[in-house]
Amino acid sequence: MNDGTITIDRSTTFITSLYRGILGREPDPEGLEHHAERHRGGVTDEQMIASFLSSPEYFHRQLRHSAVESGQEGRPHSRFALDYNPPGEAGRSYQRRILSGFLDRYCSGERVLDVGFTGYDNPERKAALPDAIGIDLDYPGYDGITLPFADGSVDTVFSSHCLEHIKADHAAIRDWFRVLKVGGFIVCIVPSQALYEKKLRLPSRWNADHKRMYTPSNLLKSFEEALTVNSYRVRHLCENDTGFNYAIGPDAHSDGAYEIELVVEKIVPPVWSLA
Repeated sequence: MNDGTITIDRSTTFITSLYRGILGREPDPEGLEHHAERHRGGVTDEQMIASFLSSPEYFHRQLRHSAVESGQEGRPHSRFALDYNPPGEAGRSYQRRILSGFLDRYCSGERVLDVGFTGYDNPERKAALPDAIGIDLDYPGYDGITLPFADGSVDTVFSSHCLEHIKADHAAIRDWFRVLKVGGFIVCIVPSQALYEKKLRLPSRWNADHKRMYTPSNLLKSFEEALTVNSYRVRHLCENDTGFNYAIGPDAHSDGAYEIELVVEKIVPPVWSLA
């Protein structure tokens, strides 16, 4: 607020309780007013709670608490650096994916590719995950479809907000799958039609290069059409709306997470075929 004071209303009281109950401290005035204003603007109680639970501060607090209880204070419980700051959309949920065990479960192999990593707001050309190999059109031998890696040589192909830009999406998915080891994962994250696009058909309001819009079902359908049945298993499929502000309508850019997460594991196909 312009005079530096805080209006005491339900939102202020509720956000104060989140600071105390989740973060274990009194709110700072700027943070309190920022979150209270989002709550007044339509972010629900459940979404605000999820936002606090996915925050870096809460993650660090839980990590310290766990380390003290286990007698391993100062030792990380994840291979992923807590102070790493991925760019763009991947950065919004990086801490949440560490806290939930998502990254350790699906992205902890020795060779991880980050396909389409440069994005539109990544001047430092940082990959979405520490130690991942960033792949984009300027990578030697990569033509936008075929990856310059041997069959079965990669533990994880991670791709955030990229597939919607690739015209030949089935061909790209097949090549991602080709380079995977058995037991390896494709982690594909795309903007949700319902959360990001907020319209029924192309063109996108926010990115004219989008070749298609995705719902969970048609993203999965793309993989089912591209890959051979029983050569893979679906391990994870969800819409990530952490901190999403449902009060913002179709004419304004979304606030919060607005994406679909799909994880596919490569398996040894059975000797039998579908009857």
